[in-house]
Amino acid sequence: MKYDFHHKKFIETDINPEKLAVSGSNSDIDWLTLRAKVEQLSGMLLDLHIPQGNTVIIYGHKEQSFAVAILACIHATVTYVPVDKIYPLERIRKIVSITQAQVLINCSNNKIDINFAVEINSVFKRTIHRRPVFQESHEQCSHDPLQYIMFTSGSTGEPKGVQITKNSTLKFIDWATEDFGFTGSDVFMNQAPFTFDVSLCDLFNAFALGGSLILNSTGIVKDQDAFIDRLKKYNCTIWTSTPSFAFLFLRHPGFKAENLPFIKTFLFMGEELPPRTCTLLESIFPDAYIMNAYGPTEATIVTTHVVVSREIIQKYSSVPIGYPMPGSELLILKENNEQKEGELVICGDHVSTGYFKNEEFNRNKFYLHNGKRAFRTGDLAYYEDDMLFFLGRNDDQVKLHGFRIELNEISNEICKNPEITDAVTIPLKRNNEIRKLITFIKTKNKNNIGQLKDSLISQLEKTLPYYMIPSDIVEVEEFTYNSSHKIDKNKLIENYLEKLNNI
Repeated sequence: MKYDFHHKKFIETDINPEKLAVSGSNSDIDWLTLRAKVEQLSGMLLDLHIPQGNTVIIYGHKEQSFAVAILACIHATVTYVPVDKIYPLERIRKIVSITQAQVLINCSNNKIDINFAVEINSVFKRTIHRRPVFQESHEQCSHDPLQYIMFTSGSTGEPKGVQITKNSTLKFIDWATEDFGFTGSDVFMNQAPFTFDVSLCDLFNAFALGGSLILNSTGIVKDQDAFIDRLKKYNCTIWTSTPSFAFLFLRHPGFKAENLPFIKTFLFMGEELPPRTCTLLESIFPDAYIMNAYGPTEATIVTTHVVVSREIIQKYSSVPIGYPMPGSELLILKENNEQKEGELVICGDHVSTGYFKNEEFNRNKFYLHNGKRAFRTGDLAYYEDDMLFFLGRNDDQVKLHGFRIELNEISNEICKNPEITDAVTIPLKRNNEIRKLITFIKTKNKNNIGQLKDSLISQLEKTLPYYMIPSDIVEVEEFTYNSSHKIDKNKLIENYLEKLNNI
């Protein structure tokens, strides 16, 4: 059995319908049960008569019901917004306020202190607290409704909702199922939160092909022995993650082909893939494919991909991000013709329709190119031998462990503390890889810096996800500035490292 995303129906195949469909942090379900649960939940959603453009919040972590809920929303043509338990309550409230969501699908056992009109629990029991008051439909073509809205870090302190439509997801699914080489026999290792679109690559491929989806909670992932045992138990064949996640396992004695013989493909996305990771991985899993893919959330998961061969590793100083998906166009905006690199612009039907109710950002980032939607990524890239290579960001947005972070959002949040007069957050890099975030602060008075740090961390933990909490907060007398009258971030980091070396 598999799911036809184009016609929104389950299709019988020669594959055993009692085959495992989803293994969650709480239970396993087969394909027959998946179909029954999806039809049950989608029926509930249809009964609510949710107007097009209105949203449903899906809350939880890596429960099997979270994956079911995503597919049910797609089945019922309802726009969903994934929200993970790792988010602090204040951030969830912001997302609910922005979307005006009236319906919650709570896949966890946690209670959320937010007043939804309708709540559906993890066993899909519905409670109607009051009659939902839905908003007028957001501007959206009826033939291409919003599939999901995924919130990312915003530089203004407010999270940005990336709108992805049904046709955009179909473009990705058609490309991935055709070109990535996966089959219905594959077992997909899934560890990224559902608020991170890397997770959807596994989900869409598994359901479209009739494979099996193995969800791994943060608790399991942090226990490397338990995580590897889980991969072994389910004979996982496809490993999808950020490069830094895989790097954590390279020295684990159980992470080797002899112990995990079924892994046939490592698919990397979400951040830059270092050549040394490829070299080490190839030595440990010599028969496995290594694939590198690239794409921002605004372009539906990924837009390019390439199989990283030994020849590629030996020929180039960095790992290419590959070739564009069919039907897309990738432009390099250069300041002059002599430059090799420039800002990467992605054009195509898979590009987002824009940020949800955020016209200011939309004007700066989105436009039409030859009648197709185009997105200015803020990433620097160049072409060589018809392949794209990534050079990094041209602004203050970074990726740490695959999570996209606007550094200004952290600084803005810290500046809400009355003791802080200014703040700047800077990534600390080693070998061009971001290791941690450092926030430099200026204060009104000479305070007990230890107490102030504790207070600031406590403040951030209430408003930002854990991965946005800086590793260190450093008080400085004044910021240094460069000749362009901008804060000299390199000098701040240089002084910081010098002090560390002198301790």
